Amino acid sequence: MKTQMRGTQIYNHNKRNMSTFECEGDFCPECGSILKLEANSVSVKCLMCGHTSSLKNIIGVQSSYTIELTPASYYDYLKKNKKDQKKRRKDESAGQMDKDRECGKCGHQGMSYTTMQLRSADEGQTVFYFCPKCKNREVENS
Repeated sequence: MKTQMRGTQIYNHNKRNMSTFECEGDFCPECGSILKLEANSVSVKCLMCGHTSSLKNIIGVQSSYTIELTPASYYDYLKKNKKDQKKRRKDESAGQMDKDRECGKCGHQGMSYTTMQLRSADEGQTVFYFCPKCKNREVENS
């Protein structure tokens, strides 16, 4: 009989009286799903694959589990960090800086700009200015 173990699943090449999974008694040895205990029953039937198992396999078996919770402060940190990253990306994506351009609204020296060719090719390009301080936008047709 040749048997290979891969994770928790056991592959039996001869398929002789060997379960597919190596697990505790409260899990189905064929498909690995949780077995449901019926009241006043002498056996347990898996609802997924139909495998029937004796209650002798479950009696005396004690299962334990651990639940690890993530503190709420961690999610607050992630949310704050995400907002900071968005703000940095927004500031970085403002375009090139024209340090000589003054904002017409707040007087801030230095505006970022982007250019586009909106009119025909023989005319100048359109320059869009953006003030990083007051978020004012200006358009110049050159």
